[in-house]
Amino acid sequence: MKGVITIIILALDQARNGAWSIFNTTNLKLLAYGDWSFPARKFDFSRAVYEITRIAKDLVQTNNIDVVFIEDTQLRQNAQSFKKLAQLQGALINLCEGLAVPYENVPPTRWQSYCGVRSKAQSMEFVRNQFDIETDNDNLADAICIGWYAANHITTKD
Repeated sequence: MKGVITIIILALDQARNGAWSIFNTTNLKLLAYGDWSFPARKFDFSRAVYEITRIAKDLVQTNNIDVVFIEDTQLRQNAQSFKKLAQLQGALINLCEGLAVPYENVPPTRWQSYCGVRSKAQSMEFVRNQFDIETDNDNLADAICIGWYAANHITTKD
């Protein structure tokens, strides 16, 4: 297929309890997905950030990732949580810069609108209906939704 460029996307739902998905843009196929958990009772915040960036680096390098999509942070009621998510986002951006991998922050409202979801339950339902994946992990469902949005909206130049 002349002119078709395949891009492999890594989508991250970034948090202490987060998740990831990998998509191929040529056929919009979900290639892989998974999650992580670094609870505060076992990991201080600095160690959690280190472990999450280590996982992201491994995913980028072992899956030949072309671009990373990171769920953007949103200020809600808890300013301390927002601050920590922003710090994690910065660490992931720094990782992408260091690996020379392009990245984009995706506002939650953008991927939620595209997938037609407004709640965690709807996100899990979307993943069940679209990909036949049963999960009670809303972070995993969100990461797959972010990847689905990204795979359908990335643009390339030949």
